[in-house]
Amino acid sequence: MQHSVTQDNYDGDATTRRRLLRLFFRNRGAVIGLLVLFCWIVIALFAPFFSPFNPIEIDFIGRVGPSWEHPFGTDRLGRDLLSRVFFGARISLLLGVISVAIGLVSGTLLGLVAGYYGGRVETVIMRFVDALLAFPGILLALIVIAVLGPGLGNVMIAVGISTIPEYARLARSKVLSVKELPYIEAVKGLGSAGGRIMFRHILPNISGPLIVLSTLQVGNAILVGSGLSFLGMGAQPPTPEWGLMTAEGRNFLNRAWWISTFPGLAILSAVMAMNLIGDGLREALDPRMKLDV
Repeated sequence: MQHSVTQDNYDGDATTRRRLLRLFFRNRGAVIGLLVLFCWIVIALFAPFFSPFNPIEIDFIGRVGPSWEHPFGTDRLGRDLLSRVFFGARISLLLGVISVAIGLVSGTLLGLVAGYYGGRVETVIMRFVDALLAFPGILLALIVIAVLGPGLGNVMIAVGISTIPEYARLARSKVLSVKELPYIEAVKGLGSAGGRIMFRHILPNISGPLIVLSTLQVGNAILVGSGLSFLGMGAQPPTPEWGLMTAEGRNFLNRAWWISTFPGLAILSAVMAMNLIGDGLREALDPRMKLDV
């Protein structure tokens, strides 16, 4: 017996995909966000070709303002800020993607198991999730960093762990509604294993809300990761990371505004782009879809 996904509009056929794309590109904000994100991805991939200077090379010219030679100016060590912002795109985007991947995989797995099996399994998993949820995201990330130590890799892990509760709760709530559908009961009647049912039949039907949440969380992960680097717990000098670059200029805002301003604008544009894309995806997949669980 061959089964096809039937819930709502997530059947995955060509007609549905074209409709979703049409709805997405009808949203001007989402298109703008996609263009901004595309620009940052291109800059990140080809940073060595776009950057006029070595991002970590110290120049004895010291701190100078924006000019034709240095459009974003230089920092206190004479390093070109435009080059550092371009190379920083690699680190910040990678931080956002890996952090979200950690939270998405871990949280979705916990939510799937809790929602499908219920009972004591659900109680244990959701109490663990509630314990994580009791801490604000940034505080939970700080606790993880305190245990693992500062560093870019540890920041990715910390930010990823801090997002697990949101994915777990969302996945569980969707599983609870999907597992009662007739076709799930039919698959169970055929003797399919629980793992096969969860990953082959339930997960595709709950992927829409998870994709939207993941898109929104990339921007949040970039923001939190930059905040941790700003506090000195993330990327370490001379790494060209946006949050660290912003922190390096905080003592010179009156005399050298450009040192913090341009990295800060880079963070703002990337986070806004991901939020706009997430809103566009939400409206395209289901205008009535709610992420609150």
